[in-house]
Amino acid sequence: MSWNDFYKSIQEAYHIEDESTVIKVLLDDVYEITTEALFYKRGYLDKKRIDLSECARNFDLAQGISPGQREGSLTCVGGRCFPFFEFFTAENHTRFYIPLKETAFTRFLKGLRLDPYRKERSKFHAFQKKLNDLGFTTLDLT
Repeated sequence: MSWNDFYKSIQEAYHIEDESTVIKVLLDDVYEITTEALFYKRGYLDKKRIDLSECARNFDLAQGISPGQREGSLTCVGGRCFPFFEFFTAENHTRFYIPLKETAFTRFLKGLRLDPYRKERSKFHAFQKKLNDLGFTTLDLT
């Protein structure tokens, strides 16, 4: 199954919007995560805030879950699939992504069945751990 086929199959089930409506932000632009919000920068002076409890409510609505029906200790606020996290923000989803460079060397490493994106995966998992430590998670879309 190709990525496009996979993405189409999960769009409706997980309330992921049309690709053109998703707000895309580099994961490196996130500068703080608290139990209430995620803060990131857009440009030099423009700082934005995402209310994580709002993302959790949007996720629950998309899944048809009432807040009292939540299972487990972690609250889901979006989805994840390396190299991105997609938060269920109010009007349009917000995607925090890690850019992956495709070079001849990365293709060579893939040919040897080695991971050319080890550093990026480490950053991805560290971000997920920060979310988990604060009581949040993202739905694994892999």
